[in-house]
Amino acid sequence: MDNRLCDGGGNRDMMRWPAKREPLALLFDSSVGREGGGFIPCGVCSVESGREQWAACPHRLFVLDAINPSPQQRLLRNRVLKLAGFCEGETVQVWSKVTLRDKYVNYRLDYVLRNGNAPPCIVEIMTASTSGGNKAKRTDMKSAFCDAVLYATGRLTERCNSPGINTRQVWARMVSQIIVKSEIANQWGGRAIWVVQDTLMSYIGAQTGLKLEKLRSASWKAGEVNVISASLTSPSDFSLYSGPVHARFPGDACWTDLLRAPAIPQQEVLVKKLTDETMAAHFTFQEDMP
Repeated sequence: MDNRLCDGGGNRDMMRWPAKREPLALLFDSSVGREGGGFIPCGVCSVESGREQWAACPHRLFVLDAINPSPQQRLLRNRVLKLAGFCEGETVQVWSKVTLRDKYVNYRLDYVLRNGNAPPCIVEIMTASTSGGNKAKRTDMKSAFCDAVLYATGRLTERCNSPGINTRQVWARMVSQIIVKSEIANQWGGRAIWVVQDTLMSYIGAQTGLKLEKLRSASWKAGEVNVISASLTSPSDFSLYSGPVHARFPGDACWTDLLRAPAIPQQEVLVKKLTDETMAAHFTFQEDMP
């Protein structure tokens, strides 16, 4: 990133603390509240769940509108720009949070890149979202942020809990957009590139019929759909998964496999569940005659 004030990321409405409210008011310079419109942004970049560190803010994984990116993101940015078709020395025009709306579609694009009048390239950043949390247990994001600051400044002696990770919600949102946005960009003569955290990519691969091992592109050749899997803990560790939207031949890997189940469970699994649980209703069907 650069020196801009954090805006709270994707959950900015929930992730802000009134600048004059204790106990955080005395811990932040008054300029933070002024620049934040009277609020202190709850700058939670990532959370730990189990043994994994998850990016809770897309900016933590990747940002494209910073003139001077952080050293941790520089290698990834260079790779994204090369995949988008840019060569060293070319001018990169960047637009962020662009709304694409007509009578058929209504989407917001994270970034749009262009070089002069060349076809646009769409870049989407996908990280995990957090669950709503529990205010009584102080696991909602605002309370967790407050407690984390108090712990970091020695005002709390025990580490705080954070909201959980909602991977299923993010996967569902990605499924609904990845193919549509890619098809739009391809039709324009450009391409769409998705930057996804590696832990989220592994989850998607395990929960769907997507054949990641067959979509991995060692040569970094762009396809109809392009997904860069990036690591939070190892900035130079990223991979490209690319391929067609639809399979050209039976058995080929394609991105519509996102809609398929990884495996079909045995029917006996459901039958046993029905046997163990109480029936919700029991009646005899009789069709009403006119």
